[in-house]
Amino acid sequence: MKIKTKLQLSRISALATVCIFFASCLENEAEAENQAAEAAVPKPRVIELGDDVDEEQMRITKLIRERILKQVEKDAGKEAEAYTEELDTGASFEMLPVKGGGFRWQGEQADDVIDVTLTPFWMGKHEVTWEEYEPFMITELPREKDGQVVDFMRDTIEDDGKLLARPTPPYHPMTYGMPREGHPAVSMTQHGANKYCQWLSYKTGHFYRLPTEAEWEYACRAGSEAKFSWGDDAGKAGDYALINGDFSSAYDMPGQKKANAWGFHDMHGNVLEWTLDQHVENRLKYFGKNKVQDPWVIATKAYPHVTKGGYWKQDVEAIACAKRHPSKPEWKASDPQSPKSIWYHTDTPWLGMRVVRPVAIPSVEEMYRCWNSGVAEDGEMAKYR
Repeated sequence: MKIKTKLQLSRISALATVCIFFASCLENEAEAENQAAEAAVPKPRVIELGDDVDEEQMRITKLIRERILKQVEKDAGKEAEAYTEELDTGASFEMLPVKGGGFRWQGEQADDVIDVTLTPFWMGKHEVTWEEYEPFMITELPREKDGQVVDFMRDTIEDDGKLLARPTPPYHPMTYGMPREGHPAVSMTQHGANKYCQWLSYKTGHFYRLPTEAEWEYACRAGSEAKFSWGDDAGKAGDYALINGDFSSAYDMPGQKKANAWGFHDMHGNVLEWTLDQHVENRLKYFGKNKVQDPWVIATKAYPHVTKGGYWKQDVEAIACAKRHPSKPEWKASDPQSPKSIWYHTDTPWLGMRVVRPVAIPSVEEMYRCWNSGVAEDGEMAKYR
């Protein structure tokens, strides 16, 4: 009887051990699922603005963000799908959705490899054209060199949209003798591109900015791990990119070449395109880790910034997905002003832009920094009045 009781107790003990083991496994599995779920939730950027915040620019940023949040309420329930943005200037442009995802980001140095995760966004199907950009560039109000309306007129203006910083008039046509209608807007500085995005956001109620370098390359690759969006065969470049032009050649209207797998045209060739990032030699060393969500190298100096995609006079090596083209002071070599304009790169008839619209609405601090880099002036921090 004692032996039988001991056997029963032993079985109960063993069964209890098994139950505890499986309970522990389920608990670990649940914990792992919770951790995975937490990792899948985008972490908002924390932007430290420091002491260089301009009160008027922050006021404008807050005002535009309020307009954007109201538009978000109107758009609630809509799917993130392709759309056409109609402007009150008569221009329009197409935006294509890019699902969140990741890719392995190889830098210029062998050890510079990062696994990037990106949250969803829309990107312009084509480069920004003159029809879109010129109504921002040409303003009827007299402005200071920093783009602000002159002091004696500010108190008479009730429309905040007219108080947005906008370019001073150019000294000569910025098309450089090339066609205008339907062609890419060119020669704006990164500051000019950022301020265009701010103006566009005010106009539309949608948050627009330049793409980060990672967003640009992710959209360019369109799922490809090859050198180009279409693969590694350089012989096919002519189907997708306007390149190898001679001294008398010019840019072309967007969309004349084949699109990549996600529907974007001219990610290779035609005109170089601005990104939001400062150029650093090694991104792995900059971020200090090999897995980064929504990377952005925030600007701290006037040069260099990253441009991507190559342009119509360059060869096929210059248009690879990973190729980077850092901005240079020489891009303003023929600007006779001192200090030089914060709005125009006078020597870059091949430099343009396209816009991005993140699905998630960022903080007011992030919006401020996207539109106000703080390094617009050559050699010193930009200071607003």
